[in-house]
Amino acid sequence: MACSLLSTVLQRNVPMQNFMSRSHQSFNLLSNRELSNRKVANKSKSLNIRLLSLTLCGLAGSLAIATPTAQANRLETFVYDLTDSKIEFSLKNDIEPKGTVISNPTRIVIDLPGIVYQGPTVRRRVGRGVQAVRVGQVDANTTRMVVELSPEVTLNPQDLRLRSRQPGRWTMQLPQNIAAIDLNSVSNFTLPVTGAISSGFGWRVHPITGQRKLHKGVDFAAPTGTPIFAAADGVVTYSGWTDDGYGNVVELRHGNGELTLYAHTNRVFVSKGQVINKGQAIAEVGSTGRSTGPHLHFEIQPDGRTAVDPMDYLQLRQVTLDLASNSFKD
Repeated sequence: MACSLLSTVLQRNVPMQNFMSRSHQSFNLLSNRELSNRKVANKSKSLNIRLLSLTLCGLAGSLAIATPTAQANRLETFVYDLTDSKIEFSLKNDIEPKGTVISNPTRIVIDLPGIVYQGPTVRRRVGRGVQAVRVGQVDANTTRMVVELSPEVTLNPQDLRLRSRQPGRWTMQLPQNIAAIDLNSVSNFTLPVTGAISSGFGWRVHPITGQRKLHKGVDFAAPTGTPIFAAADGVVTYSGWTDDGYGNVVELRHGNGELTLYAHTNRVFVSKGQVINKGQAIAEVGSTGRSTGPHLHFEIQPDGRTAVDPMDYLQLRQVTLDLASNSFKD
């Protein structure tokens, strides 16, 4: 997040290639206003579009932007939809994003001037095509989003289009072959609940104790009562209350010795020794134990003892970061 914006060029009525170096590649950001202007241009053959070019960290990548500027101050959400191979993010108000594509490894970097993100830098594991998404504050007035891609992915910035069809809402279409890396992979586990990921696997400062501690699972924020489903076929090895901060818990042992854990549940629907099918409702989301709000804490232990990042095993169709609430739960 230490890179800085090196240059900005603003022109009117000048073709993009006239002021971009041949060594630079570009991807375009098209707003609703530009889309409307293009329709007018087809009739009048006259078009005034603002083109903005930037170079980030002296590396290849620049983009053109045409969108109205307004005061903005908060990044609300960030969503990656694997099914559509699409990135979406929403802002409290409309702004002009600035970004680039960086190689080795391939990353899409989008800066949001005027956006204040109040919270620690967040990095979420996603999958194999889009490996992770990172969001943090570059300086007092800029939030940066970094989309980290697989080393096997080669990306042509010319194929990228970031569009804003209404103020504050942006979408970027990625090549379908990126999503195919995940969609074609085989996984024994399915998503246990419908909800946004509010805290990922890894070391962090505990939101209640304030101590640095390994977060052994992934938290899915969802309303109390949301059904929780078994991620795979298995047998219930534990069902009920625990005194370790997890509150009401369900543990499932699977045929190959793997174990999944579902914590902070409100109500439990299964009992010890019961045979469970993948996708069967086993509990509902709650906020029992040491918890700051309703969510599911989900763990996968491949050897039945050691927790690993569930994102390496789950085949997700969508990853959502709720950044407006800055909620990081146990």
